[in-house]
Amino acid sequence: MNTIELPDAIEPLEWFVVFHRQAPTRLLSLLAFGEFKHVSAFAYVPGFKAWLVYDAQLAGTRLFLLPHRDTSKAVLIRFMDNCAVLKIAKQWNSHAMPWSSRLGFYCVPAVIHLLGLRCVAVRPDALYRHILRNGGIRVDEFRQHVQRPGIAARSELGDRAAAGAN
Repeated sequence: MNTIELPDAIEPLEWFVVFHRQAPTRLLSLLAFGEFKHVSAFAYVPGFKAWLVYDAQLAGTRLFLLPHRDTSKAVLIRFMDNCAVLKIAKQWNSHAMPWSSRLGFYCVPAVIHLLGLRCVAVRPDALYRHILRNGGIRVDEFRQHVQRPGIAARSELGDRAAAGAN
């Protein structure tokens, strides 16, 4: 299959990977070992002036666009509540993803495919470590151990995320 080249305005070059400390359901929280129970991602798409959120769940994959405005920043802040957030550039690999990465298409392999990573992580914690070892940058340090960030922290995150996406 040939690769189709898309303009940068359509496909984001950098993604923010969100490592959730709580799973969508209590059962998944019990089954997921480690600090992180779920992983999702979002990116800024300059051509649409919107944030694209990608979230693979058991009920299906959720994709939604949030226009770049203050109300959207508030939604993203709530989405990242009690989470660790890493920024990483999309990997542009010319080789195919390994077939083993397609087994059990849940949140971890979905994000691996989205980012084009060569990774065998099974759990969110392993993916977190892989991204940090391979160029990922933690962007939520100022929010660590803070359950409800203040107004200044909220606007700083929005400004930082927008600056990183540009």
